[in-house]
Amino acid sequence: MYWSRHQQQVSVAPAKSVDSYWADTGLQAESLEDLLGPETCASSERYFLACANAIVSVANRYNLTIETDGTLHSVSEGLSQDFSSEKKQILIWKQFFTERNAEATRFSFMNVWKNLKENHISADQNSLMVGVGLNGFISVFRDPHTYLMPVAMFKEVVSRADNRLTTAGVQVGRADGEYVIRKVLVGSAADIAGLKRGDVILKIDGKPVQSLLQARVNELLKGSEGSKVTILVSRGEQKIRKKLKRTELVVATLTTQVIDGLKPIAVIGLNKFARGSCDKMKEALETVNKAQVRGLLFDLRDNPGGQMEEAACVASLFVGGNKKIFDIRYLDASKKSEEYFGGEPKIFDKPVAVLINAGSASAAEIVAGALRDLNRAVLVGERTFGKGSFQEGEYWTQNKKIALFETKGFYYLPSGRSPQMKGLEPDVAVKFDHISMDREADQFVNPLLAPERQVRSLRSLISSKDCLDMEDVTANEDVQLSKARQILFCSKAIAGAN
Repeated sequence: MYWSRHQQQVSVAPAKSVDSYWADTGLQAESLEDLLGPETCASSERYFLACANAIVSVANRYNLTIETDGTLHSVSEGLSQDFSSEKKQILIWKQFFTERNAEATRFSFMNVWKNLKENHISADQNSLMVGVGLNGFISVFRDPHTYLMPVAMFKEVVSRADNRLTTAGVQVGRADGEYVIRKVLVGSAADIAGLKRGDVILKIDGKPVQSLLQARVNELLKGSEGSKVTILVSRGEQKIRKKLKRTELVVATLTTQVIDGLKPIAVIGLNKFARGSCDKMKEALETVNKAQVRGLLFDLRDNPGGQMEEAACVASLFVGGNKKIFDIRYLDASKKSEEYFGGEPKIFDKPVAVLINAGSASAAEIVAGALRDLNRAVLVGERTFGKGSFQEGEYWTQNKKIALFETKGFYYLPSGRSPQMKGLEPDVAVKFDHISMDREADQFVNPLLAPERQVRSLRSLISSKDCLDMEDVTANEDVQLSKARQILFCSKAIAGAN
């Protein structure tokens, strides 16, 4: 049985804990232990690093690091390397294999696993930790977007296409080697408690977070509705501790704003390509058309993707239903590529600038890239994340309660380019602030690069930097939005709308 093509894992907190979903699968340690023997781990560098990532990923959950002599140490002892990305957490193991190969090939990952299992992993977390280890192994040995997940969790949580999430209300990024609050959700516990963008996160529930993977930091912030989490942050010289109650929020899929002036414009922000997004976008565009705006800023910053059918539909509202938005090409050369059209008539013909950043991924990259490729918009902001692969799921042969999602191919824009790993470079680069997110190429040991052929060069829609001064900028802390507003009134950008 196959599930529909799956582009981006949706960050929605489960009704029950992740531990419970995994526990219900009955996954046993043997599934991981079969991979950790010396005959596997010592057979090549790739196998060795896959074994290392499996065990390090598990140890990381308990704030533990593993030394190359096999001993475990608490992160709080200051003995750990930087674990903020898979690449960084595996670097010491890559050096170990390269520089001390004879010693490395004798290293027993099985012994470290047994130590973790006997002294740190509780019985109710056993299946979860086996899953964590297996996914760590797969990420390096196969690719970072092939993974295992409980079937029930996928059906009840990930495939849910609404914008409900249970959260304490903060989104995080990196700045100067620290985890920093990038965004505080309006109306959340964090918002009510007074946490602010730029606050440096020191600890979550007493656990130091500086050296952890960002995915792990995000997991520590998640939890069931009504549960509490304690966050210690620093703000300048202050240290602030807040206990937050996780609540279920409904985040608006789409927001609309009209900015008046000599050249009135609209700003439409789309937070996720959830089911029904295209209908909401159509309504918003009809509203701004009635307002007689001169142009549109389409804000796709921090949009993680979602339903690709919705993405194609949204793009067609700007270019018409007969323009190809993207195509997919399979890794299996025997399968034919497929073309996708949005199917909706063009309803907005004014200039468009799309705002993007490192949090713009998957379907958001497809829409932004297609609008530029079709000479319909300019891109303003920062290089995007770089997620252009797609996965398809089927029951895992070893356990029918678990789904295996495998990377099957890549998305390609009308120009023939794929955003995979490289992301989209903006036409006008504007860095918002010092808070950043690691992109696809920065995070993983073996990121996938999509093969490209017959790539069409893009016509620049920006004539010169002079056009950036054609519209006065009002005081606004959102530098990217202000710059995008100026870009709308470049002569070549207007020409691109016709």
